[in-house]
Amino acid sequence: MDAIRYVLAFAVVVEHFNYLCGADIPFPIPASTGVGGFFALSGFLIYRNFEKRPGLRHYIAARARRILPPYLFIVLLCAFLLAAVSSLPAARYFTDPQWWCYLVSNTLFLNFLEPSLPGVFEGPRFTTAAVNGSLWTMKVEWCLYLSVPLVAALLRRLHRSPQESIWVFCAIITLSTGYSWLFAHLHRVSGHEIYAILGRQVFGQLSFFYIGVLLYYRLDTLMHRKWTIMILLICGLAAMRLWPETGIFLRPPVLGTLVIWFSMVGNWGHLVSRHDNVSYDIYLFHFPLMQLAVMAGISRLGQWTGLLAVTAAVTALAFLSWNLVGRRFMSPAPHGS
Repeated sequence: MDAIRYVLAFAVVVEHFNYLCGADIPFPIPASTGVGGFFALSGFLIYRNFEKRPGLRHYIAARARRILPPYLFIVLLCAFLLAAVSSLPAARYFTDPQWWCYLVSNTLFLNFLEPSLPGVFEGPRFTTAAVNGSLWTMKVEWCLYLSVPLVAALLRRLHRSPQESIWVFCAIITLSTGYSWLFAHLHRVSGHEIYAILGRQVFGQLSFFYIGVLLYYRLDTLMHRKWTIMILLICGLAAMRLWPETGIFLRPPVLGTLVIWFSMVGNWGHLVSRHDNVSYDIYLFHFPLMQLAVMAGISRLGQWTGLLAVTAAVTALAFLSWNLVGRRFMSPAPHGS
């Protein structure tokens, strides 16, 4: 799974590099699949962890220790250090209402309220003034985490056995897919971008997350019939290519299962799993670093050299972030917490 996380993170990095830097570098995995794949992995792992230790306090604390320190670090780092590249003098920058709105809204995972900083990344060379276009997924991630104790409580109330619970997960996946289809339809007929934005929020991502949960419960079936399942997945990919209108229904089961399949079959990621995984930090850091690269004129390097340079810089910063910030908060919680 560590190796898969790096592949998915790199898919997001490449797509954002193309978007921000005007490049056209091909990569077989789009960013939307990378994000959905991350949610499928989360569902597979997080629901299992909650079942093993279902205390709500411990569950929230464990998630917060992993997610919050690097997230708050990048938000604060950008808010303060990007004063150096703002068109405003420092005195105006730090007293501008936009700065305070950015700091507060992004700290609270409401980055859509203010994605930009005053005088930063403005001008025709920039595709967007947003400081970090990756942060929108973090509020979705937290909502997905919070759905776990709610769904577990519902299953206890219904007195469902683990096998019977599968039908509840299938119902969640179906409702989430229907939600995505509805907002995709509204976007198509109206042309209003707000419907596309709403369609990829938490209710649209529940399908990926609970595909991961479903596969956790049926992992024995996945492993026992892995090659039959792979043939079905290839057929699903072919159907998505031949009939794109089926994609919205097939993407969560097909792509989510592919991510878990490659995570669990074989030991091809063995070497990567020996080391600390910094894919989360790569995800958090790459967007603002690319914006700075655009400001520095990275297009002069050529698209492939530019991507390699940005990837190397982002990876180095990710290792620093993990070792200076993230690792320090990952000690086990006190007994009973």
